[in-house]
Amino acid sequence: MTMDDKLPRSVVRELTFEGGTAIGISNRWEGGQYCSILTAAGIVGCGIYDMQTPAEFGQAIAIARGTPSKPLVEPEDLFGAKIVDATPKALSYGIEIGMTGGQAVELMLRNVPKATGGETTLRVRSVDHVTLVVKDLDSSRAFYVEALGMQEVERPGFSFDGMWLQAGDTQVHFILEHEHSSPAGNPVPEDQRRPRAPHFAFLVDDAAAFLPRLEALGIAVASGPTERPDGAMQVFLFDPDGHLVELCSKNVTGA
Repeated sequence: MTMDDKLPRSVVRELTFEGGTAIGISNRWEGGQYCSILTAAGIVGCGIYDMQTPAEFGQAIAIARGTPSKPLVEPEDLFGAKIVDATPKALSYGIEIGMTGGQAVELMLRNVPKATGGETTLRVRSVDHVTLVVKDLDSSRAFYVEALGMQEVERPGFSFDGMWLQAGDTQVHFILEHEHSSPAGNPVPEDQRRPRAPHFAFLVDDAAAFLPRLEALGIAVASGPTERPDGAMQVFLFDPDGHLVELCSKNVTGA
C-alpha cells in the first residue's frame, strides 16, 4: 500500500435520471466509506445520517443501508438499495420505506421547482383564509364562534367593518356588506343549495356529535349526518347568510 492509498478520497460526478440530473458523491477514508446522491430537493444517502436533525429543519433526506457483503460505496450503489428511513419532508414527496434509492431520487427530482423566466413556479402550501361578505357581524359571530367554536382574532385596521376568526390553521375573514363590497350571502339560488353545490368544509372531531348542540341553538341541519365513501362523516348546514357549510370528521370510530 502506498502513501496515496491511505489518503481520504472524495469523488463527485453528475448522474442522469429520467427526471433530471443529480450529483453523486463518494467519500472514502481508512476504515470507512459514505456515498450520497444530491438533488435540488434533497438527498438520498447511506445510513450514516442522524435523521432527527434534518427532520427538525424540514429537510428531505432518505437513507438506505448496505450490508457487509454489499456495502454502499459509490452513488450508483444506492440505485438498487432499499430505503430504510426518511424524513417527513421526503415522505411528503411520495418516498416510501422499501422502495429503491433510484426511485427515491426520481421522486425528489419531480419535486424540484421548475425555473420559468428566472423564477421558480408557485406551489400552494395551504388554504390561508376564506372570505365571506355578510349582512350582520353579530349573527355571523354567534354562528361561527358560539356554535362552531372558532376564535375571534385581531383584525387589521381596514376602512370597512368586518372580523377575522381562527379555525385551526385557517382563518375565515368576514366583510360587513357595504356599497363597495359584493352583495352578502350565497349567490347560488336557494333551491339549488345542496351538498354538491359550492361549499367549504371544516374538519371536526365528530360531526355527528355537533347535532345536539346545533339543535339547542336552533340551527337547522341541511343534510346529514352522511357517511362519505372513504368513511368520513359529513353534516351540512347554512350560516345566517345562506352559505353552505360542511362539518367533516374522518374515521371517528377508528375504522
